[in-house]
Amino acid sequence: MNITVTLTRNLLKELGIPQMRRIGLICLILITAVIAGPISGHACSCAWRGPFLRVAGESLLVIRGRILRHHPGPAPSMDVLILETLKGGILDSGLSVQMGDGMLCRPSLEGFPPGSEWILALNGPGAKPGKGLALSHCGEYWLSVEKGVVAGSIDGMQHEKQKISLEEFKNRFR
Repeated sequence: MNITVTLTRNLLKELGIPQMRRIGLICLILITAVIAGPISGHACSCAWRGPFLRVAGESLLVIRGRILRHHPGPAPSMDVLILETLKGGILDSGLSVQMGDGMLCRPSLEGFPPGSEWILALNGPGAKPGKGLALSHCGEYWLSVEKGVVAGSIDGMQHEKQKISLEEFKNRFR
C-alpha cells in the first residue's frame, strides 16, 4: 500500500498538481480501491428465492434428467440427458448446463455426480445464463431423484429436506 501511495504521490507531483489537490486525489484513489477491490473479489451472493415449487414457475425450462459428464474449467458445465420435459420445450434429448465457479450465482459441478438423476429448473432468476442454459443457486432450482423419490426443499423452508414420490411431485408441479 505504501509503494502505491508513494508512486501515486510522485506521479501527481510530476504532473504539476498542487500538493493540496494531490492529497485529495490520493485519498479519492485509496477510497475507490478499498470500496471496489473487495466487491470484484467476492463470490456471488443472492437471497434465497424459495422452494422448488415456488421458483420453478419463473424458469424457462424444467426437466428431469441424468447427468452424463462434467466439463470443468473456466466455464464449467455438465451434459444432461433429458428423461422428461416438465415445462417449456426443447428439440433435443440432451443439453449442456452452465454451472458455477462461485462467481455466477450457480452451483458447482461437485453436487451433481455423473449418473445421478435430477429435476432441474433452468434459467431461473439469478442463473446468469451467458452461453446457453444455466442453473441458479438463488433458490431451490434442483431436486434429486432416486428410485422414484424426489428429495429437496419442494415446498418447505431453506435447507428443509422433503421427500415425495416422483408421481406425486409431477401432480403437484402441474
